[in-house]
Amino acid sequence: MTGLKAALLGTSAAVMTVCGAYAADPVQLDVEGEISTAVGIVDGDARADANAEVSVTGSTLLDNGIELGAIVSARLDGDQPRQQFAGGRYSSLLIGGPRGIAPLDSDAYLQGAAGYVKGPFGQIILGREQGIARTLAVTSPTIFRAVNVNNWQTDLSGINDVHTVNDFTGYSTKFTYMPPANFLGGALGGLQLGVSYSPSLQTCGDRLCAPQSGFIITPDGTMLTETARFDDAFEAALYYQHGIGRGSNRLFVGLGASYITADEDFQTASLAYEDYEAYALGLNLAYRGITLGGSVKTTNAGIASLEDDGYLAFDAGITFRTGEEKGDVALMLGYGQAEANVIGPNPLDPTLFRDTRTAQAGVSYVIGRGITVGAAAQYVESDTPVAAGGPEEAATVVIESSIKF
Repeated sequence: MTGLKAALLGTSAAVMTVCGAYAADPVQLDVEGEISTAVGIVDGDARADANAEVSVTGSTLLDNGIELGAIVSARLDGDQPRQQFAGGRYSSLLIGGPRGIAPLDSDAYLQGAAGYVKGPFGQIILGREQGIARTLAVTSPTIFRAVNVNNWQTDLSGINDVHTVNDFTGYSTKFTYMPPANFLGGALGGLQLGVSYSPSLQTCGDRLCAPQSGFIITPDGTMLTETARFDDAFEAALYYQHGIGRGSNRLFVGLGASYITADEDFQTASLAYEDYEAYALGLNLAYRGITLGGSVKTTNAGIASLEDDGYLAFDAGITFRTGEEKGDVALMLGYGQAEANVIGPNPLDPTLFRDTRTAQAGVSYVIGRGITVGAAAQYVESDTPVAAGGPEEAATVVIESSIKF
């Protein structure tokens, strides 16, 4: 990671040098990242996975109080080298290209590159960056970085399909606007809003940012291979936090909601696809060291069928932490479920479906500042048609270590 971090620092510094010429303050660079490794046994087979992410932010403050900045991020991820548009392997079957700029077979890639302007008007972000729906998402709590019952980064079982985050647009080029935090004041003082707009989710020449090579089963049972593209992807999201009570006995409520829509490119896609829509809602309650919460997501997955919602997923969980300093421990219980359906010859008996349930229990220990190690037991079962492989199940015991800096 040393060489990668050095390259990112150099790139960010070069970009910010131009802005610095008009700034009252010098350019400041901040580096953040995390590395996680998971080693486990899945039904008697040893498996492992590693993930790493690093981001560099360069910013400067102008004489008028406006902050200019740029963010560059990179990722190393061999387990999931491709971005899953529509959130879940079977929620739309539209597999996108790599999540960033890199050779198609590379596990390391430039994930995002964007510039931003922040001031009394709020914040504007332009470039390759995650959308506002993902930024403000609320899901069930977890004590792990990558091994989860939902929105998994590491899935040693290979059959966990529960995904409740609205991240259809991935790191495509987009425009995002967020008004100032707490701009409404009063009872709504903890409200954060935002919108994002992506002009196009298409191939970019080298499959760098687009849903591509999807497939669909037509009403007569024929399987088609299609190339689907979407234009004018719009997303809106909100996050609200409020504390009830006083002092250390306060109950904190965190609520997140988002909506995404995208227009199908009718010039390139067939009648197998339609305009994409997705809704997501999440709620967390935190009291002292206990956090309880969950989330739900539903989407038509961009597939033209007789059903309004082709994918429905939800998760729920509870965590307990003694703290985040050296020697502190954390416990968790989590459950997730997803139902994905594509209409086949008989609408009451879909040709292709996948219903997945997953449960997890785990414990973690803080070794030092930003360094944790934990162990989890996870069970996943998934029902699919016999023609698609039939039912699957997997029991996993995994140890995850992570470093956050």
